[in-house]
Amino acid sequence: MKLTENTTNNTKDDSSDMPVNHYKKPMIWILVADSHIVRLFKKNGHGVKSFGEITPTPHEGKDFTNKTMGRGFSSCSGTIHHKYEPHMNESRRESLSFAHEISDWLDKSARENAFDRLVLVAAPQTLGELRKALSKHVHARVVAEVDKILTKLPESELQEELEKIVWF
Repeated sequence: MKLTENTTNNTKDDSSDMPVNHYKKPMIWILVADSHIVRLFKKNGHGVKSFGEITPTPHEGKDFTNKTMGRGFSSCSGTIHHKYEPHMNESRRESLSFAHEISDWLDKSARENAFDRLVLVAAPQTLGELRKALSKHVHARVVAEVDKILTKLPESELQEELEKIVWF
């Protein structure tokens, strides 16, 4: 996983956003993702600001096997099947690996209190993979989930869309 930051102030809230009454404003992160890229934004008093991107590195991450993915049960016949099948194509394996990498990074950031609230905006399949991979600690901070593909939008249009989504 490769994280590129757009600003010198990466994940910590800057003191210029501290209101006069000295109450801490919640740090809201917005994660815009698909299976190939994650664009990171944070909401401040002036709108939505980009602070980084995450891209997967080829063949990095967890190897998925039947033991690491677990098992599921068929609802109609009661038979057991594995969530990972050996015939799963490479792109599916890579997208699962990327979702787990993102989840691990978010868990580390949450434990460092880098954000208070999280908004997930992702392609439907990616959103489902992220939901399954997120730890309880991160999932408790998720305040909204939007299943839209917004990663292909230019920066200005994306910020306008995000300000419509994150109006609070």
